Amino acid sequence: MGISGQRARDIVARLIVAILGGIAVGYFFGRSVASDAALGRTLTLKEYIADFENHRRTLLRNDIPMWAALLTMVVLMLVFFGVYELLVVAVDRALRALDRRRGGDVIE
Repeated sequence: MGISGQRARDIVARLIVAILGGIAVGYFFGRSVASDAALGRTLTLKEYIADFENHRRTLLRNDIPMWAALLTMVVLMLVFFGVYELLVVAVDRALRALDRRRGGDVIE
Protein backbone atom coordinates (compact mmCIF):
# COMPACT_ATOMS: atom_id res chain seq x y z
CA MET A 1 0.00 0.00 0.00
CA GLY A 2 1.71 3.17 -1.19
CA ILE A 3 1.34 6.82 -0.39
CA SER A 4 -0.78 8.86 -2.80
CA GLY A 5 0.79 11.83 -4.58
CA GLN A 6 -1.20 14.34 -2.53
CA ARG A 7 -0.26 12.67 0.77
CA ALA A 8 3.41 12.48 -0.20
CA ARG A 9 3.40 16.14 -1.23
CA ASP A 10 1.70 17.06 2.07
CA ILE A 11 4.39 15.22 4.05
CA VAL A 12 7.17 16.86 2.04
CA ALA A 13 5.56 20.30 2.53
CA ARG A 14 5.33 19.73 6.29
CA LEU A 15 8.96 18.61 6.44
CA ILE A 16 10.12 21.65 4.47
CA VAL A 17 8.18 24.06 6.70
CA ALA A 18 9.34 22.32 9.90
CA ILE A 19 12.99 22.29 8.85
CA LEU A 20 13.03 25.91 7.67
CA GLY A 21 11.10 27.01 10.77
CA GLY A 22 13.53 25.13 13.01
CA ILE A 23 16.49 26.74 11.28
CA ALA A 24 14.98 30.23 11.67
CA VAL A 25 14.07 29.78 15.34
CA GLY A 26 17.42 28.14 16.10
CA TYR A 27 19.30 30.95 14.39
CA PHE A 28 17.55 33.73 16.30
CA PHE A 29 17.71 31.81 19.60
CA GLY A 30 21.42 31.16 19.05
CA ARG A 31 22.08 34.83 18.31
CA SER A 32 20.22 35.86 21.46
CA VAL A 33 22.15 33.40 23.63
CA ALA A 34 25.46 34.44 22.04
CA SER A 35 24.63 38.10 22.69
CA ASP A 36 23.82 37.39 26.35
CA ALA A 37 27.03 35.40 26.71
CA ALA A 38 29.07 38.23 25.19
CA LEU A 39 27.53 40.69 27.66
CA GLY A 40 28.21 38.26 30.52
CA ARG A 41 31.87 37.91 29.53
CA THR A 42 32.42 41.66 29.60
CA LEU A 43 30.37 42.38 32.74
CA THR A 44 32.43 42.94 35.86
CA LEU A 45 31.27 42.58 39.44
CA LYS A 46 31.79 46.30 39.99
CA GLU A 47 29.57 47.17 37.00
CA TYR A 48 26.91 44.72 38.14
CA ILE A 49 26.87 46.03 41.70
CA ALA A 50 26.86 49.65 40.52
CA ASP A 51 23.81 48.94 38.33
CA PHE A 52 22.15 46.42 40.65
CA GLU A 53 18.87 48.35 40.95
CA ASN A 54 18.47 48.44 37.17
CA HIS A 55 19.11 44.68 36.92
CA ARG A 56 16.61 44.08 39.74
CA ARG A 57 13.94 46.25 38.06
CA THR A 58 14.46 44.37 34.80
CA LEU A 59 13.88 41.05 36.52
CA LEU A 60 10.86 42.25 38.52
CA ARG A 61 9.26 43.80 35.44
CA ASN A 62 8.73 40.28 34.09
CA ASP A 63 6.65 39.19 37.09
CA ILE A 64 3.28 38.14 35.66
CA PRO A 65 0.59 35.91 37.17
CA MET A 66 0.54 32.26 36.13
CA TRP A 67 -2.92 32.55 34.51
CA ALA A 68 -1.64 35.33 32.26
CA ALA A 69 1.42 33.31 31.27
CA LEU A 70 -0.74 30.27 30.45
CA LEU A 71 -3.24 32.32 28.45
CA THR A 72 -0.43 34.02 26.55
CA MET A 73 1.19 30.71 25.66
CA VAL A 74 -2.13 29.20 24.52
CA VAL A 75 -2.70 32.16 22.21
CA LEU A 76 0.89 32.00 20.92
CA MET A 77 0.60 28.26 20.24
CA LEU A 78 -2.65 28.77 18.33
CA VAL A 79 -1.02 31.50 16.25
CA PHE A 80 2.08 29.34 15.72
CA PHE A 81 0.08 26.37 14.45
CA GLY A 82 -2.12 28.61 12.32
CA VAL A 83 0.91 30.14 10.62
CA TYR A 84 2.47 26.68 10.29
CA GLU A 85 -0.62 25.31 8.52
CA LEU A 86 -0.79 28.33 6.20
CA LEU A 87 2.87 27.85 5.27
CA VAL A 88 2.24 24.14 4.64
CA VAL A 89 -0.62 25.01 2.26
CA ALA A 90 1.61 27.53 0.46
CA VAL A 91 4.49 25.05 0.09
CA ASP A 92 2.06 22.33 -0.99
CA ARG A 93 0.70 24.58 -3.74
CA ALA A 94 4.24 25.43 -4.83
CA LEU A 95 5.10 21.73 -4.98
CA ARG A 96 1.91 21.04 -6.95
CA ALA A 97 2.86 23.77 -9.43
CA LEU A 98 6.32 22.23 -9.78
CA ASP A 99 4.73 18.81 -10.38
CA ARG A 100 2.57 20.27 -13.14
CA ARG A 101 5.52 21.97 -14.82
CA ARG A 102 7.53 18.79 -14.63
CA GLY A 103 4.65 16.91 -16.16
CA GLY A 104 4.20 14.62 -13.17
CA ASP A 105 0.96 13.04 -12.12
CA VAL A 106 -1.05 15.41 -9.98
CA ILE A 107 -3.64 13.73 -7.81
CA GLU A 108 -6.29 16.14 -6.66
